[in-house]
Amino acid sequence: MRRYIVFLAISVGLSLAINGCSKNGPAGNVAELEKAFQTKASDVAKPDAANASGTTQGQGDQIQQTVGRAVSALKTNGYLEAFVALRSVQAAPNLTLEQYTAVVNARLAVEKEVAARAVAGDPVAMRAVEAIQNSSRR
Repeated sequence: MRRYIVFLAISVGLSLAINGCSKNGPAGNVAELEKAFQTKASDVAKPDAANASGTTQGQGDQIQQTVGRAVSALKTNGYLEAFVALRSVQAAPNLTLEQYTAVVNARLAVEKEVAARAVAGDPVAMRAVEAIQNSSRR
């Protein structure tokens, strides 16, 4: 178990070093995520028609709901739920570069925060690390 925590902490550190450490905290990532996924009136004008990014209205609604769940989880330190939601949105087709970047930054922030708390001995974070590792192996 401890080996996994150390591995996760190292991989998060390397990810942050590669992507550059931003001064955005969790609140900055939430704001960036919300901004990237704001619904534009032109995107929802025609139900079931493809919008400018090639995403149908139904797909857009599902992505919006998943992002909403991730934002709520981020605000309440629901790390596992946020990670799972962000990972599913990250895999969605037709995300804009801004949306994809916001999702990746938020997911990395979740990984960093949960790793730091797990290393500090937080049992909830340790269980979240374990669940994240199990979901990553699939």
